[in-house]
Amino acid sequence: MKRSKRYMMVIGVLAASFAGGAVSRWVFPETQHADAASKRRTKEIEDSMRWSFAKPVFTRKLTVGEPKTKASGTIDGTGMKLYDASGKVRIRLESSSGNLALADRGGKDRVQLGTVRGGGTGIAVLDTAGRPRIQLDSKGIRLFSASGKEVGVFGFQSDGTVGVSVADKSGKLKRIDLEKEPAKAP
Repeated sequence: MKRSKRYMMVIGVLAASFAGGAVSRWVFPETQHADAASKRRTKEIEDSMRWSFAKPVFTRKLTVGEPKTKASGTIDGTGMKLYDASGKVRIRLESSSGNLALADRGGKDRVQLGTVRGGGTGIAVLDTAGRPRIQLDSKGIRLFSASGKEVGVFGFQSDGTVGVSVADKSGKLKRIDLEKEPAKAP
């Protein structure tokens, strides 16, 4: 088939499809109205769903629960608390500070995310007495003794370099310079 005949065939097919569309609108005008009504109804349903989910609920305290496990949660002006089946707070989000705390089965905080010791933000792993033992914050990874003293730091030093500091017997942090060559044994 010659190139000109192919072009004529493509133009003929396009013209026939446009003509078919125009004739169908003229012969079957009710489908045009049905389509418009269907679109209008779909929009009404979408609008009603959008607004039904977006309506605010105003209350001083909201409590939700699961009867079988007796686990529940509350949201109020102070934040959010999730309780286990025995009624102990297991997860607490404070609205004033933005802190998130995860508690053990006894209800004591064991992990805190947010404001940590020293006033910065980070993550702290706490012992059973509630003291931080491991803390990740803007200074780096910090380790604490059972008495609460800082015994090790891996991270940014006071001069801005990265390094390691470890507490000596007196409890004073000593910097280990990782950039220096270690002394050779005699």
